[in-house]
Amino acid sequence: MSRVRPLDRAEHGSLHFDRTVVGPAQRLVQIGLSELALAVADMPLCLAKDATTGRFNLVALVGLVEPVNLFVHDRRFHGTYCPRALQLTGFRLDRNGVAGLAVVDGDPAIGSTGDPLFRDGEPAPLLAGIAAALEHLVADIGAARDLVDGYAALRLIRPLHLVLQGDDGKEQVIDGLYTIGTEALMQLPADDVVRLHRSGALASAAVLTASLAQVERLCQLHNARGRQPLRITRLSPDDGLGAF
Repeated sequence: MSRVRPLDRAEHGSLHFDRTVVGPAQRLVQIGLSELALAVADMPLCLAKDATTGRFNLVALVGLVEPVNLFVHDRRFHGTYCPRALQLTGFRLDRNGVAGLAVVDGDPAIGSTGDPLFRDGEPAPLLAGIAAALEHLVADIGAARDLVDGYAALRLIRPLHLVLQGDDGKEQVIDGLYTIGTEALMQLPADDVVRLHRSGALASAAVLTASLAQVERLCQLHNARGRQPLRITRLSPDDGLGAF
């Protein structure tokens, strides 16, 4: 596990931040509510359970069978939109650190290249911007959780059944993902549908379900890397497994 330390002038005074660098070793990235309409241009959007709280988080799927971000090549993100959490993996909010920040040891974006964190021993202006971006992201993720809690209260969340198959005939089942059940949504009472519409949650549900078409793009990115080609054999909400 990476070590997180409060940002310190003496210890971190020579570090730089290269905002073009993104670490590739992950398959899911959490996104905020305001990112929903942006991230759908590139990637499937799903729900995943928080291992600690059991609540559902809004996530973008950026990899398939391996813990690799398929949008990252040569440490750079190649896509229409890069989720904010991927841009800020090297920092955390920490009131004990300079500018209210902590840094993550070993993050690929923090090192000897890019913009300096300190100039002449004083915090560089970019640190205030990073702290503000993190604060916005935390609030935005909270808004996404509130949205998803509303879906859960109406028992609209279903496991996503995603199965891929290679040329050798072996199936790869992608577990742990959830989405909005289309049948459950259609069976909602009219008053609930109106409330979802007026709150914007109905439109967000439509974006979530439509985004699943982007799984095909992930397969294309996977196959373009020279790995054993994958194709989708099943991609649907599993309404038979009960509501969440």
